Amino acid sequence: MPFALHEVRSLPECQRELEASPNSVVAAEFQPKNLVAVAKALSDWSRRFGDARFIALASRGLEPHELLLREAGAIHVTFSPRSLSPLLRLIRRHLARAPRPELTLEESMEARLPWG
Repeated sequence: MPFALHEVRSLPECQRELEASPNSVVAAEFQPKNLVAVAKALSDWSRRFGDARFIALASRGLEPHELLLREAGAIHVTFSPRSLSPLLRLIRRHLARAPRPELTLEESMEARLPWG
């Protein structure tokens, strides 16, 4: 299951990536200074990109805002980098369900080559 990992540094950049790949999994970092802006963007994207999934990576101390993050569209919220392993299952399951783009004849032949 091939996939690409893209790191973005702004909300507009993230939105462009979502527009290009609407079946994406977005892991958004929430900090006290960006909580409101990112939660608003997440809420908007959840409505606009129904096939995307959103994960909230929140800093410690934001635990009281977990419900807000879930209501904004996060399917998972974590407050510790030590609890990231459960996310792999969520990401793999979502990407396995994503539609695969049609390959051109050339791409199909190349994929079947033993060295491809």
